[in-house]
Amino acid sequence: MTFLAGPQQSPDSDQRFAGYQQALRQAGAPVPHRPAARGDFTEAGGAAAVRALIAGGPVPRAIVCGNDEMALGALTVLRAARLRVPGDVAVTGFDDISAARHVRPALSTVRQPMRELGERSVRLLFERISDRDRARQSVMLPTEVVIRRSCGCATRPMISKGSMW
Repeated sequence: MTFLAGPQQSPDSDQRFAGYQQALRQAGAPVPHRPAARGDFTEAGGAAAVRALIAGGPVPRAIVCGNDEMALGALTVLRAARLRVPGDVAVTGFDDISAARHVRPALSTVRQPMRELGERSVRLLFERISDRDRARQSVMLPTEVVIRRSCGCATRPMISKGSMW
């Protein structure tokens, strides 16, 4: 299993990789110190990173992508290399963008509460504007694991609530 991270200076990417490491620790699996590859949170970035991963061999059994855009790029490259998802390589993403449920195979992912994320961001911004001495805040919102076909875990969609990243 390998992790495809986002940009080097992205706090979101760092937190998602930390969650990946924590999950591996809890499973008793080896924990890498750094992501296997990096994209730039775009389809093209994910495609380039996965192209490099499979060219360097061996092909990973699973690719955990730091977002859904990179996962879509990964699916394109794996299909072009005649690798079956999830038969040869399982793929997951993060965000649950609308395309995630429409690609084939449908993408397993982590859903964020995007509306709440936007509302809280605006509220914090207004608070910061009105009080410039106010300390910066980081807020963690609950996420949901959405199991679809790309991970090979289930034959029907499943949602697991309550995870925090």
